[in-house]
Amino acid sequence: MSSEPRQRALRVWAPVVLAAAAGSGFALARFTTPYFHSRYFPWIIGRGMGLAAYCSMWAMCLIGVWLRHPWRFRRPILHPETALRLHAALAGATLVLLAGHVVSLALDKYAGVGLIGVFIPGTETYRPVAVGVGVAAMWLMIAVAATARLGGRLVGRAWLPIHRISLPLFVAVFCHSVLAGTDTPTLRTAYAVTGATVVAMYLTARLGRRQALAPHPGAAEGEPTATANTVTVPEGGLSE
Repeated sequence: MSSEPRQRALRVWAPVVLAAAAGSGFALARFTTPYFHSRYFPWIIGRGMGLAAYCSMWAMCLIGVWLRHPWRFRRPILHPETALRLHAALAGATLVLLAGHVVSLALDKYAGVGLIGVFIPGTETYRPVAVGVGVAAMWLMIAVAATARLGGRLVGRAWLPIHRISLPLFVAVFCHSVLAGTDTPTLRTAYAVTGATVVAMYLTARLGRRQALAPHPGAAEGEPTATANTVTVPEGGLSE
């Protein structure tokens, strides 16, 4: 993006971001004041940041699959470069929110997780299986993000196979959120919608690729079959 369009986008979006941040900060201060002196306040903050990280990862996975989805040419919802940058931005946001989630729960003496429990699976006293799955997912998420960031510099194209565990990683995070949260009955509709949309995006992408690779009914014998179009991902990973 050239300098002039970048400056124009900055003038447009900077007030929007500032207004959203100010509004969110006011709402957070307004509605969390009654809980600030509660002994459960660190858990409330940790759970809130965990849910925010889940939502960010959900959007990141949808865009990641869409970047290689055969239907994206028929339905150009996002420009490929925009989608790629948004995908990378969501990855960064997910990691920041995850860090807040981990720190809050580590400092909360009532959560039953503790400083060791947020780093080593199986050492927690609160729902050890569910929390352990989340801890393992955290380390895998860091590995995926680090290799994508260093792709082409230190690890070459080896980052891409590691990056493909993102969807199984989302499944692990989904299970952690559903099984570890005491508010799961209240959020079951949200979990159903987010889980179903990721599954639908993945299945339609697989179906679309199979259709693109299938021989055309009118193709002559020996004629090359069609190949699925793919996005050219930067050699330096998704941070570019």
